[in-house]
Amino acid sequence: MNKIKKYIERKEQDIHDLVDYLAQYKPTKVALEWERSNDKELNIEYQKSNGNYSIEEIQQIGFRLAKKLNHDKLYAVNWAGRISQEDMTELNRSIQNSYPEILYTLKNVSENAPEITLKTPLIYSYRKLNDIESTKELEKMYLSFLVVTDNKGKKIGFDFLNKWMERELMVFKNIMDMSDTEDRILLIIGSDHLWMLRKLFDGNDWNVINPFESE
Repeated sequence: MNKIKKYIERKEQDIHDLVDYLAQYKPTKVALEWERSNDKELNIEYQKSNGNYSIEEIQQIGFRLAKKLNHDKLYAVNWAGRISQEDMTELNRSIQNSYPEILYTLKNVSENAPEITLKTPLIYSYRKLNDIESTKELEKMYLSFLVVTDNKGKKIGFDFLNKWMERELMVFKNIMDMSDTEDRILLIIGSDHLWMLRKLFDGNDWNVINPFESE
């Protein structure tokens, strides 16, 4: 029991260290991977939290950071889009059946993804997740889907990527809509989105800083 307690205490300290680290960037707004249409519900939860956070990343990091910075609200910017479970199953099945090289890449990316464990400092794990080379590998993996078809010639990969890009564009638009010229926005979102969103922000002349990129 004492060992478990020490692990929990260590992880809580890790979270505090991570939030303190992010707070150094002094974001004026915190944007989260939460459905834009549920922005009101997000902020109701935020206002009611009072230091009691669920285990999920949005609350442990997003809520804590916003509270530390005395922000009145958070910003939901996600859009789940039109990608269905059937789309993902169909893509995965086609890759497994006919595309061994892409399947190898998928497995390699999965096996090399850093784990967030009690024994590993959170900042280290996040730095690995945001590594430039890891982001490039994710980009190559996603773009490799473009050639995937089923045995009837249906453009499985093209259709999937089309929906994926639509989602990224909507997330980008949602962030644009909630931003002002002088804002410093901190976005908490899954690493799969980094390669495309980075291109969109760079293309719009934003000064993009990834606090976890390897120094």
